[in-house]
Amino acid sequence: MATQQFDGGVPFAVAASAQKLQLLELPPDVAALLDAPNPPRLSIKSSAAAANNRPAYAVLCTPNKTFHLRQVQTSNSLFVTHPQLLDSHGNDTPLPATCAIASCPATLELHPSDVSAVAMLHEVLPVYDIVAGDVDATGNGRSKDHIFENLPLSDAQCQAGWNELMAFEHNEDTYIPSVNALSQVWRSINAAALAEGVRLDSQFLTEDIATAVADDGHPSPFTKAVLRHVSNDEQDAEGPWSCLDRARTVAFVGKTLLEAKQGSSDFLIADFTDTWEDRLPEAWRKDAKLSAIEGSYEFPSDTTIRAKSKDAAVANVQDAPVATKPSARKWHEKFAKTRKK
Repeated sequence: MATQQFDGGVPFAVAASAQKLQLLELPPDVAALLDAPNPPRLSIKSSAAAANNRPAYAVLCTPNKTFHLRQVQTSNSLFVTHPQLLDSHGNDTPLPATCAIASCPATLELHPSDVSAVAMLHEVLPVYDIVAGDVDATGNGRSKDHIFENLPLSDAQCQAGWNELMAFEHNEDTYIPSVNALSQVWRSINAAALAEGVRLDSQFLTEDIATAVADDGHPSPFTKAVLRHVSNDEQDAEGPWSCLDRARTVAFVGKTLLEAKQGSSDFLIADFTDTWEDRLPEAWRKDAKLSAIEGSYEFPSDTTIRAKSKDAAVANVQDAPVATKPSARKWHEKFAKTRKK
């Protein structure tokens, strides 16, 4: 151990065997979390190395934010110290001193991450599709918790992406529904609500609709994910009740209808609006106007309409022609006569 002391100064020592430490510089808002009376858990997560040789990286996650960890070199001498008593030579009393136990030529800085949870979930979740009345999906054997634990994002960001994609967990597998599947499950939801006399823009028991839609072969977690996606913001996402946001739901139905048509011929504008109206509760039919989905469509000709091209990462797993499922048509046929045409 080397020591140095000046008259009136503080004795300083350097440990002969330095420890290996890395300093992490926290932004004020993250440091404030640790100083709170009940500090939340912070976690360091890592992405998996991708098949395209994209390198893995580490992040630090708060409950709702994600930060990249970046190593920054410093030209200054930076030491980690702790108090220590220095042995004296002779009969003098040991001296209190400061001892450097590690030298840190680099520190770790936190930089906010702008990685998309939606894009990451698309990479790890298989697509749940329905083709000619049959489910076309290959399970991944991974639970929602497992997926979240292995994504380099905070739990809140993972959940937001999960909700946006209407992802769901079923029989120990997790999926993203295709627009084809979304279109069919919505038809069943709308028909079940009509059959049960349920007003979708008033509070109703989520389980009642999910159970009715299950008769058409749609898993309850899938139905609940769709209802959660179009519910109003005042609803507790984990509660037993749902209440759909009318404008949000109308737009969802119109966009899904257009996207499910991609890959086949374009919609005639008149046919699209008629079909859109038929997919909505009777009291909502007048809301099926193009202004409700502004920015989501384009006109290939004066008489046709189609969905705007989406990002390739999303389009390659969601775009599929509509394949009508016989059982999904059951509610519509049974109660079509009660509709006003």
